[in-house]
Amino acid sequence: MAYHDSSHTSALVRLADELKLQIINELSARHDLLNLCLTCRTFEAMTMRALYKDFDISIPQNRGMGWDIQALPPFRTDAIRSIKRLTIRNGYLHQQNPTSHRRLRPDVASLEAYVCGIIHRIPVSQLYAFSFLHRSALPYEVLQSLIRHQNATLQELRVYELEAVCKPGGLLPQSLKVFECRSIMEGKALGRIAKANRGTLKALRLGQEKALVDRYRLDRTGLQEQTVQPLELLLTIVRFQEMHRLEELCFYGLNLSPLFLGSTNPTSFIFGLKRLTLESCSGTAELLHSLVATFYEAQKSSFLNKRVAQLKHFLLRHEAPSPQLKTALSRFLSSFTGLETLSLLLENATFLDRPCSFLPNHGVTLKTLVLECRIQPRENLGLDTSRPFGAGAYTQVLWQDTIEDICQLCPNLEELGTGFPWNDEIVRLGKTSLPTLKTLKTIHIRNFPTCTHLSQLGDYSIREYVSKFIEWVFPSLVGGARPALEILALGPTLYETRWRSNPSRRQPPEFLRTHYFCLDWAKTRFGRWSPMVTNVSEHYMEEIRGQKPLAGVFEQVWLR
Repeated sequence: MAYHDSSHTSALVRLADELKLQIINELSARHDLLNLCLTCRTFEAMTMRALYKDFDISIPQNRGMGWDIQALPPFRTDAIRSIKRLTIRNGYLHQQNPTSHRRLRPDVASLEAYVCGIIHRIPVSQLYAFSFLHRSALPYEVLQSLIRHQNATLQELRVYELEAVCKPGGLLPQSLKVFECRSIMEGKALGRIAKANRGTLKALRLGQEKALVDRYRLDRTGLQEQTVQPLELLLTIVRFQEMHRLEELCFYGLNLSPLFLGSTNPTSFIFGLKRLTLESCSGTAELLHSLVATFYEAQKSSFLNKRVAQLKHFLLRHEAPSPQLKTALSRFLSSFTGLETLSLLLENATFLDRPCSFLPNHGVTLKTLVLECRIQPRENLGLDTSRPFGAGAYTQVLWQDTIEDICQLCPNLEELGTGFPWNDEIVRLGKTSLPTLKTLKTIHIRNFPTCTHLSQLGDYSIREYVSKFIEWVFPSLVGGARPALEILALGPTLYETRWRSNPSRRQPPEFLRTHYFCLDWAKTRFGRWSPMVTNVSEHYMEEIRGQKPLAGVFEQVWLR
């Protein structure tokens, strides 16, 4: 038997600590850090801080919407002491757990003890970001414990809903840069937090998603007007004009009329924004008209006082678009330049016009583009969901004209999300200019094919449809450089898949999910580029993009 010299195996371990840290700093993917951590105890101790600085926990609920405390896992002390970003998410229902079949009241005491226990074990003034993305409201005591221990360093606070308890003398965070609350309820508590951080806030995201989704399930008409609208009360406490560092503003299911009524030039805050999101908001058309007027007034001012819009990302979703909204949207997109992200989701309406009518001002700088208009919710299989451009039929001619405009106006596009006329056989014979986009890496086809038997899959599997799409849209590519397309996705991106809002269903059906595929191009012996299509999970997609939930072309979602 040959003698095994241990000195050769420990050469990597005997490196200087500076070199080991440099190796660790070069690794960004979590699976690479995990593999390095498993090599030896030395690298485990040094990698722990980088591996667990972002801590993500999924806590399931039972059928009674209570916390499934028995499923909460214990964590190592050294892992918790490395946390800088803590995220608690809404997990799937554990169908095998017998306690999930009981109608239990929420175990708030156990929840507070569990989350507060993690916060107390994190070193004081170390936590940078805290996210509570769960259908249950963030308990008041958890917020107070978080502020007491981490107020000096806490800069990002994200919650789905904040417990509506405002006790006198309660602590408030003082140095937030990012504040997000998707269900602000009456708005008073949120107004106090926003006012306390108005000098430091860079991103503010407010909404009424909980009431909006509940109302959407019952009645899909006039849902914005039937939800509680606390924005006016919130603006009596703090105004956006007072937030001089604000760069991102997002609204979800709110009435926007208080923003452009009641004061002189109320929309002047738009000049400092780099990102604006309006999803399911009433008063959207009026707000866009007000922003256009603000831009035009700025252009008339003198050269020294002239202000230029810095907006780079604009996302819009609306369930009841009107001609007034379409006109306002076209005027708004024509009043400034320089967008990098544009996402337009419109329901129950035909699309505006060809992209050449609203893209010229932003085509050169645009990197992410999402265009979709559907005629009804996708779960209704009895209707033709393959026509996302409305009752006028999403034909091959319309699709080809749209793609030609995009390819001509947006040469630097990296991500594209739109529909596809699966049932129009002529599209299989036509040639498009998509292969000419040298930087296009991601395509998201947001609608499924249909057939006469009310099936979303037809005669092919989902993977086969993806292969067919590449065969039709990317015809025989012979010679030249390797195609840039790396990711192809098929299917709807829905609210429920992001927030796990329905705990009673473990896995949604295929036609309500988004399916992701990675493409690996290789050249055949005949000089033709041919892709190998591999289906990947959403978890893998989130890992390679470095964000959870997915961002970019997959960011904006439908309610259902």
